[in-house]
Amino acid sequence: MKYRAACLGLATVIITLASLTGTVSNAQETLPEAASLARLTEVLAQTTAMSASVEQLIIDQDGRELQETTAELLMRKPASFSWRITAPYEELMVTNGDLIWRYEPDLDQVTIQDFNNELDRTPVMLLNGTSETIAQAYAVSATDMGDGMLWRFILLPRMPSSLFERMSLTFNGEVLQEMQFEDSLGQQTSLSFRDVNRNSPLEDMLFEFMPPPGVEIIDNSSAVAP
Repeated sequence: MKYRAACLGLATVIITLASLTGTVSNAQETLPEAASLARLTEVLAQTTAMSASVEQLIIDQDGRELQETTAELLMRKPASFSWRITAPYEELMVTNGDLIWRYEPDLDQVTIQDFNNELDRTPVMLLNGTSETIAQAYAVSATDMGDGMLWRFILLPRMPSSLFERMSLTFNGEVLQEMQFEDSLGQQTSLSFRDVNRNSPLEDMLFEFMPPPGVEIIDNSSAVAP
């Protein structure tokens, strides 16, 4: 049975999943929360658009691998992204900041919804976040991993309705390398980013979707008359 994790990254594989609960060595510096938020905001501000190949690994609470997938990510500020799963199945989630389309070719089905940019429920939108929106959604800690270039940010959602209990992001300079999530059951999702291209122009058409002929369309957006 397919595990649909596209909304997380929306949403990805590292072969060895770093522990989300590990302790920080004495050689590493962890900043106070206000400084951590400022550091994360500074790093995110350096990227206005991004494309990347993503490998995703999902592991259960006992360390067993549940699924490995590959995807292509496109992101453009302020609120556009495209997440295309390419293996082991195909799926597309794309938003222009107003609507989000989820296309499942194996079901010949497209679902259309209003886009929800709440950061604690749409973690990929964190890449587009501001200091204010991030502070509202998360408590942030930042750790210099020892050389001033490699930084790991731990984010704890403030709202109990969040889809996960803990998230981490690792940056090498301004380049995103990893995102990791852990849910309330201990299941972990790890995203590894490769071939990252930052700040190249991305056309509007990349964040729109025209359903293929004959595909079932389920339109749950507010644009549909009741």
